[in-house]
Amino acid sequence: MTLHIEDFVYYADLLGVAVFAVTGVLAAQGKQIDLFGVMVLAVVTALGGGTIRDLALNAHPLIWIADPILLWTALGAALLTFVLCRYWPYPRRTLLVLDAAGLALFAIAGAEKAMALGFSPLIAVIMAISTGCAGGMIRDLMTGRIPAILQHDEFYATCALLGAAFYVLVHGYVDPNILAFLSMLLIFVIRLLAVFSGVRLPVFLVAGLDHPPRRPSLPKRLKRRRQRPGSDKEENK
Repeated sequence: MTLHIEDFVYYADLLGVAVFAVTGVLAAQGKQIDLFGVMVLAVVTALGGGTIRDLALNAHPLIWIADPILLWTALGAALLTFVLCRYWPYPRRTLLVLDAAGLALFAIAGAEKAMALGFSPLIAVIMAISTGCAGGMIRDLMTGRIPAILQHDEFYATCALLGAAFYVLVHGYVDPNILAFLSMLLIFVIRLLAVFSGVRLPVFLVAGLDHPPRRPSLPKRLKRRRQRPGSDKEENK
């Protein structure tokens, strides 16, 4: 049985909903949020990006209203994670890995939906970024964190941009399912490399204002050293 691109992206979207719902629960740990609050956070994280995408593309009804299975998937994944994490600890970087997976799944799902509706490749790339990043931004804001997309040391939205650009450029030349899988894998791998290697984009600096402080000259360093407590005793010795 042949799996059409629409079916492949639908299952990827379903998996992305579950993954982002899990990240919403993990982000709530230590925030003194009760079960209801955790479920709300998980659902908003899982469905926020797709909702913003559908509103921007004027695609009605919204995806989770047209297909309540997505909503039930988010709720089920969140409840299961809530129960498991109360008894079994998880590695510290689990949230980052799952977030990378959700970013990859949602970004390509957003790009594919935009192209399926007849929008230009540029709009498809923009929808990929918004779909992949919006849910995580909402999650971070609700838990009192600076969203990763706004942090100068995070290589986040650029991963979705690169994967989506690859998807729209190669679209029509490769089997759609293979192309979607490769694009998701590209985003996931780039994001993990950024997480574990510290790769980031260059920061814009204004000449004369944002330069890092220079190291004191040699005479100043010697003078400071002599002024330290006990330095006179050491010199007398």
